[in-house]
Amino acid sequence: MPRYFFDIVNGQGPMRDDEGVELLDPETVRKVAARIVSDLARDEMPGEQAVEITVNVRDESDRKVFIGKMHFAGQWQS
Repeated sequence: MPRYFFDIVNGQGPMRDDEGVELLDPETVRKVAARIVSDLARDEMPGEQAVEITVNVRDESDRKVFIGKMHFAGQWQS
């Protein structure tokens, strides 16, 4: 089974995944990336007006194979 690495870029800076995880297929890679982005956004949104999170997924040969991004901005209206 191929191993994928999920590198995160958010308000805390870049974080490289040196461990990775074995996943069955590209659809599972996409789902894991989406879960990571949404979990991080949920954790960061309460204290921020804007959140931007990127997950860069690499394969075993260190080639970027998928990018997941989320951008949320909120503004109170008076």
